[in-house]
Amino acid sequence: MPSLRRCVLSLCLLRFAILASCDTHSYFTVKEPQENTQWLNNAVNVLSWEKGIWDGVTFFDIEMVRLNTVGITYIAFNVQAKPSSPTSLNIYLEDVPTGDDYIMVFINSTHMVRHCLSAMFSIVNDTDVSTSPSVTPDSTIPTITISGSPNPTKVFVTTFAGRATSIVQGGQACGSIALMVAGVVVGAMMVLW
Repeated sequence: MPSLRRCVLSLCLLRFAILASCDTHSYFTVKEPQENTQWLNNAVNVLSWEKGIWDGVTFFDIEMVRLNTVGITYIAFNVQAKPSSPTSLNIYLEDVPTGDDYIMVFINSTHMVRHCLSAMFSIVNDTDVSTSPSVTPDSTIPTITISGSPNPTKVFVTTFAGRATSIVQGGQACGSIALMVAGVVVGAMMVLW
């Protein structure tokens, strides 16, 4: 019976080590568009976000989803999420169908991990609105042009620089691996003890 107890204890320690090495996503929010914001067709609109640091998210993808009709527009692939990276994009809308049922989805489309959603916003024709946008575009960040209806069979409108798959960002993977190895060693010692 004592060997069974040691085995269960070592498995629990191993599980704890694996869970402790997993990255958690603590803070990721869309600042613009806010709820009831109106984006203008044939104009530049600003998409901005705020993200915590050391959460393991170094890249993400942006999609625009229309809820009342089945429609996804893939906007940007491989957007960098480092502390020194820009936290906004200029988006030029060209003949996008009007509606009040759009949301932005920040996602890792490779693993299908959703990081955050924006509030629901509207897209209106520039002739239907007399007020100017609340956020002015930043000329130092990229402008992405989206045209036409949402179409889930199209590819991403923009793809940013590739992911560094062989380079460890900030030593996070080394810490996770070290913790896992320590759990295995402790578990093995308890089994042999």
